[in-house]
Formats: sequence, structure tokens, C-alpha cells
Amino acid sequence: MKKQTLRAIVTLGTKSYREHVMNNDHDAPNDGGDDMMRRKDGLLTPGEVAALFRVDPKTVTRWAKAGKLNAIRTLGGHRRFRESEVRAYLDQQSHS
Repeated sequence: MKKQTLRAIVTLGTKSYREHVMNNDHDAPNDGGDDMMRRKDGLLTPGEVAALFRVDPKTVTRWAKAGKLNAIRTLGGHRRFRESEVRAYLDQQSHS
């Protein structure tokens, strides 16, 4: 089964997500496609975050609603999480 690519544009202030990514220097390698656009900025889906914490994706959604994790919303209303923030929260939780 072929993996579907993310085709959402996230609005960051007055810039679109694509403009944001294209105008900022990122360390991730370019592997092509829209999926690369999401990974370049280190955005994770609730399912990917849930896998890191070994919890249900709904728990990640509750954390976002409670303000424990900052979420970016796509134009379609889906949540995305910055990988750097998720890793920092993970480190914080493992040291508590």
C-alpha cells in the first residue's frame, strides 16, 4: 500500500507553511514530495507523537487542548506538533 502524502497548507501568521519552509534554513535532507515539506520543519501528527509517548492519539489531542503541547492547525483543522517541542516535553516527562 502506498503512503499518502500530506497536502495541507498551514497558515503561520501571514505566511503559508510552504513560504515558511522555503524561506527558512532547515537541516533535514530533501527526499522530495509534500511529505518532505512536513518533515523539514519537524511537524508530527498526533499518531506519531502518541507512538513516542506510547499513548493513544486521543491522549495527545487532550494534551493539546490542555495546553501541555502546542499544536499547529492545518487548514483542514488537523493538529501538527513541532518535533523539537515534543522531544523537549518527552525529556521533561522522563526526568520527572
